[in-house]
Amino acid sequence: MSELKQFNPEGYNPNTGIYASPYIFQGDWGSEIEALNFTRREKPVSDENIIKFDEEKGIVEGYLYNSFKSEDGSESTTEITDFWAEENPADFKYTNSYYNSPKLKAMIDWFQCEKTRIRIFQQQPGHSMEIHTDFDNQRGNEFGETLRIFVQLNDMPAGAWFHFKTADSQVHINLQKGQFLIFNPDHTGHGTQNLTSVPRDTFMMVVKRNEWLNNLIKQETMQFIDIDSLVQSKAA
Repeated sequence: MSELKQFNPEGYNPNTGIYASPYIFQGDWGSEIEALNFTRREKPVSDENIIKFDEEKGIVEGYLYNSFKSEDGSESTTEITDFWAEENPADFKYTNSYYNSPKLKAMIDWFQCEKTRIRIFQQQPGHSMEIHTDFDNQRGNEFGETLRIFVQLNDMPAGAWFHFKTADSQVHINLQKGQFLIFNPDHTGHGTQNLTSVPRDTFMMVVKRNEWLNNLIKQETMQFIDIDSLVQSKAA
């Protein structure tokens, strides 16, 4: 009998794939979320086609937002002035929400990569957003390839899904509280469904791919990250 040889899959491809983490943030940051002021998303001012795109996808009506990093440092600013200009991390400022939320701040800081926009998007009960792709990398890559990180911030019952479609896969993922996803928004179709009766709170970070993110996928077993310990280590 010939020797059995297993197929050796390459795994996550940052250009076209989805990374669902074995890392889980643990702790109680609910009071920090409750203290935030959530507002409707403002409409982009630079491109009528993007305004129409957002409205058709339900991005304006189906969500409430609070920014932790924005173009002008305001927690109510969710968009950028020049939609088709590449986002330079140096041009974005942390907001009061970031500085006033030590546990959520520690979670953001755990990701050792450059970040542009960071916000919590609160998907409203009963809302669905169909599969779509975005335009982050079409704006340019002078400052690096743009990826997105979604971190689930609250426990959700069955019926709250992230829906992804790639070149060869289609998946629905109900994230654990504290678990996160990484994907390229230009090449990975993504949508959401919240068929429950409660809002879903998720961090959305626009980040630049680097060696730290490339090495993140080498973790193969579950690793729990205690948020209180993170806060204490920052204070030390």
